[in-house]
Amino acid sequence: MMLSPYALSISAYERSEAISPFSSKFDASLAGNATLTDDEMAGWALFRGKAKCNMCHLDGTANSTQGAITSNNAASVAPLFTDFTSANLGIPRNISNPIYFQNVPDSYGFTRNPAGAALTDLGVGNFLRSLNGVNPHAAWIPLAPKFDGKMQVQTLRNVDMRPCPTFVKAYMHNGYLKSLKEVVHFYNTRDVLPRCKQGDPGREGDLLAGPRVWRELE
Repeated sequence: MMLSPYALSISAYERSEAISPFSSKFDASLAGNATLTDDEMAGWALFRGKAKCNMCHLDGTANSTQGAITSNNAASVAPLFTDFTSANLGIPRNISNPIYFQNVPDSYGFTRNPAGAALTDLGVGNFLRSLNGVNPHAAWIPLAPKFDGKMQVQTLRNVDMRPCPTFVKAYMHNGYLKSLKEVVHFYNTRDVLPRCKQGDPGREGDLLAGPRVWRELE
């Protein structure tokens, strides 16, 4: 299958020196040129073990807590921390996203989102449907429902890099989460807390979230 320009541009970005210089201590460790601290090793053990982060964010190792990882048994000493697939994580709707307010024509007469606040981002599903009426392959259209809500797995390279300590970052495909602590909290509670009914206090998601419903941090 031919990759879209969108996919190719993301792949090129994730491989660029801007975010993937492969010069971190972790890279040096995989190459056998540095030793991680006990805390760093504990975090990595969680990342590639119980938390199963590296099942999508590939770190050059197998998902296991057994055995020491060295440059001799790592699958890659320059991992990209993504598998380039797509997934629906049940991330809630970010009502602060400008797309929900782009329901009027711009200076060129183009309306980016006629649905306004009613928009539901179907991710890869929308791409397969090609809502603009130009579909590169008609056989993709029937596959769209299976991919509704799926977004590309982004790299975790330099995931916490910021221009200054007070800079607030945004995480997940729509920027809903604002810290790595919130990301971890989301994963810890997503499949544990009971499902909310539509309109219940505390429900922040939409129908795509299903049982994976975000609750506000306590």
